[in-house]
This record gives sequence, structure tokens and C-alpha cells, in this order.
Amino acid sequence: MIIYSLVTIVCVLLAVMVKENSIYEKNKTLKQVKINETVAFAVFFILAFLSGTRIAVGNDFWVYRNNFELIAQSRVVSSEFGFNLIVKIVQWFAGYDNYMPIFFVFSAITAYFFVKALYDESDWFAASLFLLLTNGFYFSSLNTVRYYLAFAMALYAIKFVLAGRHLEFIALIVLAATIHMTVLIVIPIYYLANLEYKKWHIAIVAALTAALVVLREPIRKVAFLIYPYYDGSYLDDFDISYTNILKAAAVLVFSIIFYKSIIKDDRKLKFYFNLNVGALIVFSCLWYLPESTRIGYYLSASNIFLIPAILKRIENKRLRTFFTIVIALAYAVFFVFYLRTLDATDIRILPYRNWFFAR
Repeated sequence: MIIYSLVTIVCVLLAVMVKENSIYEKNKTLKQVKINETVAFAVFFILAFLSGTRIAVGNDFWVYRNNFELIAQSRVVSSEFGFNLIVKIVQWFAGYDNYMPIFFVFSAITAYFFVKALYDESDWFAASLFLLLTNGFYFSSLNTVRYYLAFAMALYAIKFVLAGRHLEFIALIVLAATIHMTVLIVIPIYYLANLEYKKWHIAIVAALTAALVVLREPIRKVAFLIYPYYDGSYLDDFDISYTNILKAAAVLVFSIIFYKSIIKDDRKLKFYFNLNVGALIVFSCLWYLPESTRIGYYLSASNIFLIPAILKRIENKRLRTFFTIVIALAYAVFFVFYLRTLDATDIRILPYRNWFFAR
């Protein structure tokens, strides 16, 4: 817990030195650009090093290590071909059973897309980094390797949707799908979130949301026709995450307070706002489907951009300070409770070990 807390504090303190290309910073000097780039690299290095040098951290660490052996032998594994290809390339350079460099490569790629997404897209780099870390998105990547790499790529791909660079967006998501297939869901979701909605659309969304609740059993039957191996598995546990629902609902309330004054006329912020609404619907209405939280995370992750953007645009200084403090404290408290769960047998991100202290 101490190591993860120190990493969070150090990275956020470094990130404070970054000055963003926002509506408030029209002119950045070459010196400031160099500072920004140096800080971003330092944050990337810390996150990549922490994750990449771990050993026996994560409940699936040894599962991946065994799968690396199977991939080297060209045997059948459940992971997608893009993931397998990267493993084989690293093995060609590092050796058949030298599995630590493989973890390091995936850690570095994941950290790169996380930091790059924040650096390119956030209106407030330090605040977005704080939310990325305290939400547990980065630290969870020490466990579910494939999913969080695809997750980080999807987060970075948001910039292409907002810029209307459709080919680049789809190409990146298809590439991410070769690591974890679930990421394909963001293609329709991101485009739906980017639409301009009228008041009558709200009635349609409400009806569809109600249908998700009423038609639970038919939806489960259809889902299990597509993914039959989930039916009756340990993942089919009807586990509803009240924490995720509460977080999405709290962000929705915060956003509604400033919707007319800040969000309404900003297409980017409306995109983030719509994604959070979608996340709330998934967490509260689709909890009966296995792994539905993974879909919800693809949506709720946009809050690491939405919240700082709103805070930056609050003109009343006292009000801005008040909400900044309240939100920071809320996520800090959540982070403490999150850290306390990391030694669970189905997570095992704690205790932390790495190459240097393993022997």
C-alpha cells in the first residue's frame, strides 16, 4: 500500500508542473513544452517501471506465464492473436522461457497509452492523472494485463472520435481488439455518445433502459448464445457493484449542476457526459451479465477527462476551489478503500514484489 500511495503522490506532484494547451493557456514557451514532455516521460517511466518489474503480482501472473510457454510451443490459448504475436516477438529476442521481459513490454505499452491519452486529451493533466490512479485503472492493469492494455488504447482513441478522424479511430480499436476482443464495443458506443441528442431522445433512452431491467432473462439467453462458456461459470455471479453505480451517479449530479453553464455548448464535454450516463445505465441495469463491469469501465473512464474539464471552467473561484477539494477528498477516500482490497485472493496486487527484492 505504501509503494502504491507513494507512486500516486510522486506522479501527481510531478504532473502539477505540466501546463496544458487549454483555453486558459494560449501561449506556451519552448521551455514549458520541454518541461511538459519531461514530466510526461517521467510519469510514464515510473508507471512502466512499477508494473514492468513486478513478479508474482496479480492473481493471473502465473497463468500468463504458463500461457507464454504454450504460445512459444504454438499451442492453443484463449488469448487473441495480437497478444500472442507480441509474446512470440519478445520471446524471439529474449528467449523461450524468459517471461519477465514480456511483462515489461506489455506494462510499457499500457503505461504509454495511459499517459499519452492524458497528455493529449486532458484539460488538466495533474487532475486527470490523479483520477486515473485513484480510480484504480492503472493499478488494476498489474492484474488483468490484456484487458487494461485494450482499455488504455480505447482511452487514447477518444481523441480520434472527437477530431472526426474515423479511420484512425477504427484502426486503433481493431488493433486493440487483437489484444482483447471486448474493446470492439466502444466503436458503436463512442459514436452514439458523440451524437447530438434532442429532448425526445431522452424518452427513447429511458425506454431502452427500462427494457434492460424488464427483459433480463431474454437478454441473458441471447448473451449466452454468443458466449455460452459464461453460463453458470464463476463469473456469472449476479454481482452488482454499488460503488461503481454511486461514482457514476455522483459524477452525473456534479455534471448536471454545471450542464447549462459549461457542458451544454461544448461538444467534447457532452461526449464525456453521455459516456458517463451510459456507464450508469450499464452498472445499474446490466449487472446481471457476466463481465458487464468491463463494458462500464470503457464508458466511465471518460470521467478522468470530464471532471477536470468542468473544474477548470468554473468561473467562480470559491466554487471551483470547493468542488476541487470535495472531489479530491472523495477519490482519495475511495483510493484508500480500493488499496485495502488488493490483497484479496482473486486480485493479489498486494503484496508488491519486483525483480530487485524477489530474492
